Amino acid sequence: MEQLETMEYYVLQTQDILNSVYKNKKQTDKLAQVYMDGNYRNIKIIASGSSGNGSWCAKYVMEKYLGVDVTVINPYTFAYYPVLCEDDFVFVVSQSGYSKNALDALDILKKLDRKTIALTGDLKSDIKDHAEVVIDYVDEEKEGYVTKGVTTLALFLIKLTFAILEKQGKAVDTAWLDAYCESYASMQKENFVREEAFLEKFKKNFLSMENMYAAGCGPCEGVAKEAALKIGETVKVVSCAYELEEYIHGPNLQLSPKHNVFIIDAQDETSDRSYQIYRASRAVSDRVYYITNKAYDDDHVLTLLNPCADTVSLTYLQVFQLFAYRISKELRSIPKHPLFEEFKKIVNSKTITYED
Repeated sequence: MEQLETMEYYVLQTQDILNSVYKNKKQTDKLAQVYMDGNYRNIKIIASGSSGNGSWCAKYVMEKYLGVDVTVINPYTFAYYPVLCEDDFVFVVSQSGYSKNALDALDILKKLDRKTIALTGDLKSDIKDHAEVVIDYVDEEKEGYVTKGVTTLALFLIKLTFAILEKQGKAVDTAWLDAYCESYASMQKENFVREEAFLEKFKKNFLSMENMYAAGCGPCEGVAKEAALKIGETVKVVSCAYELEEYIHGPNLQLSPKHNVFIIDAQDETSDRSYQIYRASRAVSDRVYYITNKAYDDDHVLTLLNPCADTVSLTYLQVFQLFAYRISKELRSIPKHPLFEEFKKIVNSKTITYED
């Protein structure tokens, strides 16, 4: 019997393939060489949706080790408000390879006489006709609500960081990342069990959500963005993502006992503040949860295995990918409102050759 390729299928597949994806350095070496050949410095990643969120998950790790500015910008914004410095290394990410905004951004880069570089999950997609350099960072993911592609993109960008450093002749210690990827499958399988138990414990809360807030900082801001996107897409409730401190500068004023909030611990010097914000939010609502690697005597805290701050996004993305799938499956909320077909008649985000 053929296995249905659902979001959960790809979450489980990611557990099993991430280490082999990490060990395959061919594509990151290729992109790192383009960076070196162009004598570039700062990096500008043009991406939206889950591709943008995966980029945010890697941004701060890249900046930490490379010592350069890494900017993530929406393709549509870039296409109409392009600002580039001569030494900016620019590339566009579109997992599907059919996103109109990504293709438009590549066309703008060409008009600006810049090298057009694209990262995608489908080398046969329309993006191949818009870029000089096309690199695949993940194999095809047939489920539209992508999971594997987000995690592997974040890993690809972290790998790219160390590939650049190696080509620059700088000392690179990747033992921590080697060990993480080697243990990823067993670690995430254990985390999966904990996540399932957490889902079951708060099943009534999760199945009655009318909204969802997620807040985190550093790499966890990317996790929060992806959490909001996935819950919004699948469960069909208003979902918002905020940088940790931004959350308490206005958005928190809406809090009531009906609000659902996830605070995500970046596992660094911001941890005390994130836990403080969690406790303050929990004082208002019993639908507030804390994602961390630390153990607390508090059943609203989901304690997961994760070795260090630089890997938090790779670990914590799974939480919201699983939650989005399981909650939407039980609620049967994946189907769109019938009137959404009218929306698609007027505007679409993909090219006409894209098969949904």
